[in-house]
Amino acid sequence: MERKQTALMVAIGLMWLAILYMGWKGVWLPAMVLSVFLMLAHMVMGAMHNGKLNKKFFVYPLLAWAVLWIASFLLSAYYADAFRGQVPTFTILGFHPSFAWTILTYWIGGILTLSVGLYACKDNWLSESDWETFKKEIAEIKAQGGKA
Repeated sequence: MERKQTALMVAIGLMWLAILYMGWKGVWLPAMVLSVFLMLAHMVMGAMHNGKLNKKFFVYPLLAWAVLWIASFLLSAYYADAFRGQVPTFTILGFHPSFAWTILTYWIGGILTLSVGLYACKDNWLSESDWETFKKEIAEIKAQGGKA
């Protein structure tokens, strides 16, 4: 798994460079979509335990969150282009259709997905025994004068 972690770290660096380049060139939508993959890679690295990631935890909430954010960016861009320079013919909950997707899928959907998912799947992310082991390790480091 160590090789996969190294490959993921290299991919993270390459994604940063690609996003910066696309932003510099004004290619915003692909850069925003790629940024979701960048954040997902960071989440995967953070959720790994002993080099492994729980597949259920990856599917929900992490992958579900990524799908919502990508849908938000794509739908917001679609409706922004569709109603460019004109008043929309409808609203979604009183919002301009492009902004409604930002509120519903990006903001509310993303926050709810991660919050509920982290709570519902907390043992797949950080089990009680792993937390206790971590606290013991910290106590041992402190007992040694803070030296690992």
